[in-house]
Amino acid sequence: MTDSNSNRRPTPRNQFSFSRVKTLDQCPYRYRLRYLKGLKEAFRSIETFLGNSVHDTLEWLYSQRTQGTDPTSDAMLEWYSAHWATGWSEEIVVIRLADDPEHYHLMGREMLTRFHREVFSKDRSETVALEQRLSQRLSSEIVFTGFADRIGRTEKGTLFVIDYKTSKSLGNPSDFSEGLQAPLYAACALENHQENEALAGYHYVRFAETRWQKVTRDHGQELLKKFRNLAEQALTATDFPTRPSTLCAWCGFNAICEDARVPDALSGGRRYAIENKPATLFDGSQGSGR
Repeated sequence: MTDSNSNRRPTPRNQFSFSRVKTLDQCPYRYRLRYLKGLKEAFRSIETFLGNSVHDTLEWLYSQRTQGTDPTSDAMLEWYSAHWATGWSEEIVVIRLADDPEHYHLMGREMLTRFHREVFSKDRSETVALEQRLSQRLSSEIVFTGFADRIGRTEKGTLFVIDYKTSKSLGNPSDFSEGLQAPLYAACALENHQENEALAGYHYVRFAETRWQKVTRDHGQELLKKFRNLAEQALTATDFPTRPSTLCAWCGFNAICEDARVPDALSGGRRYAIENKPATLFDGSQGSGR
């Protein structure tokens, strides 16, 4: 089968997204293969595909509203299902062997139906931008970059940035992701719109619940400085060890990592990789990541 690894390139050395820094924190070895060597992972998890499909549908919903129409729940679900079918490919893998793709498809329909009923139909905020690329130079060597799901203004005119989450649990603002990602986007939005205060929010689609954090100019600068420090550590890193965890089952390099921990019940991705992606495509890089 044809593989696109030869067409990929390492991520530009100076461009750092939140996902890039988070990957280094979770597993330096995966970071090295994905961002420094530019290798393509052997599969995409069904959870990632579900999240992307839900995000795309929410973007479509609000884009329709900006064009003067408010789609019904049925119209939204029709668009979602068509988008799901169009985007499906053989590289999308169900990690949990006990599950099947239709289970996730229906899960997405349930989340979106609840969102439309409890959030979208009542939302009177203004949309400023959807899936907007944000970029901020933090030093001569580091540029922060990312995409904000939705930027808008409340009915009272307050600027906000919202990030949609399809995770199975509510996040904690004190952990690595929730404490940094959306607030970083808000810090960039403040600079772009020349304002002094904004709201950074996470909307947990499964629960129809939004949690907000206030970001001032000063706080935003502190967050950008924190991110710059993390990126600088990544720039100077020379050792990229494996960091085995339950996340190994969802890593597209688990078939070539001798330290990967993949229980049989979560081996859908690993089995697919072994059957369809010869290890030679990954140039034999294994083990400690050095």
